[in-house]
Amino acid sequence: MKNKLLFILFFLSKCILSAQEADNSLQGYYGTTNDKTLYKSFSFDGNGKVLISGMDYGDYFTRNDSLIIYPDKSIFIFKIKKGKLTGISNWVEKGVWIPKKDSSEINNRFHPEEARKKAQLLAEYYDKTKSPSASALDFEALLSGKTSGINDDLCNRGLAKACLNLFGLKMMEYTPRLLNDPGKIASKKIKPHPELVALSKKIIEMGEPEGYTVLGSYYYTLGLKEKAFKTWDEGEKSGSLKSVTAKAMIEFQEELDKEDNKSKKE
Repeated sequence: MKNKLLFILFFLSKCILSAQEADNSLQGYYGTTNDKTLYKSFSFDGNGKVLISGMDYGDYFTRNDSLIIYPDKSIFIFKIKKGKLTGISNWVEKGVWIPKKDSSEINNRFHPEEARKKAQLLAEYYDKTKSPSASALDFEALLSGKTSGINDDLCNRGLAKACLNLFGLKMMEYTPRLLNDPGKIASKKIKPHPELVALSKKIIEMGEPEGYTVLGSYYYTLGLKEKAFKTWDEGEKSGSLKSVTAKAMIEFQEELDKEDNKSKKE
C-alpha cells in the first residue's frame, strides 16, 4: 500500500511539473479587428520569436494557458482560450486575437529541444524579474542593477534577452554621463570597451541580430558614426528591424538639424 501511494505521488508530481513546463511552439498568425488596440496582429514562428503588428520582433513563451510576450520595453500577457488570445495586461487588455491564414507565416522550429530550452530560460527570466503585480516589467529593479546577477546567469546559460539587458547595464557603467548628458559623450573620445564589443558578438552568435543594433547604438553614442552605420547595415542584413529603425531615426534627425541650421543662417 505504501509503495502504491509513493508511486501515485510521484506520478502526480511529474504531471504537475510537465503541465507547468514552458514552451514556444505556438505558431501562426493571429489578428484582430478591434480598433481600440494598437496591435493588430501577432505572427509566431514556433521558435520563440513573434512579429508584432508587422513592426518589430519580440520574444515569447507559453506555460499552461498563459502566453507571455516581451516586446522592446514592455510585457504583454494573454490567456489562451479555445485557440484565441485574450489580452489581460496593459496595452493588450481586453483585446482578442484569433488565428488567421497568412502567406507570411513562417515556422522556424527546426530544433525543438533548443527551442524548449530557450522558452524555459525566458520563463525563468519572467519569474525572477516580473514586477510585484506580475503584469509589467520591473524597470526600477533593472535600472538599479538589482537584477544584474540574474541577467548575468541567464546570459551565460544562453538567453540572448538577458545578454541584451546586460549590455545596457554595462554600457551605463562604462559610459560616464550616458543618462545625464549623452550629447557630450562623443567629444570625450572614449574608446569602445572590449567587454561590450565581446558581449555584442556573443549575442550575435546566439542568433540574435539585435546584437548588431546595440553595438551600433554604442558606437554612435561614442561618436563613431561610420562604424555605427556599418554595424546597423549588418544588423539589417541579418533581419533586425531595430537596426533599420535606428538608421532611419538618425538620418531623419540629421535632416531636421540641417533645415534648422539653414533657417538660422537665413
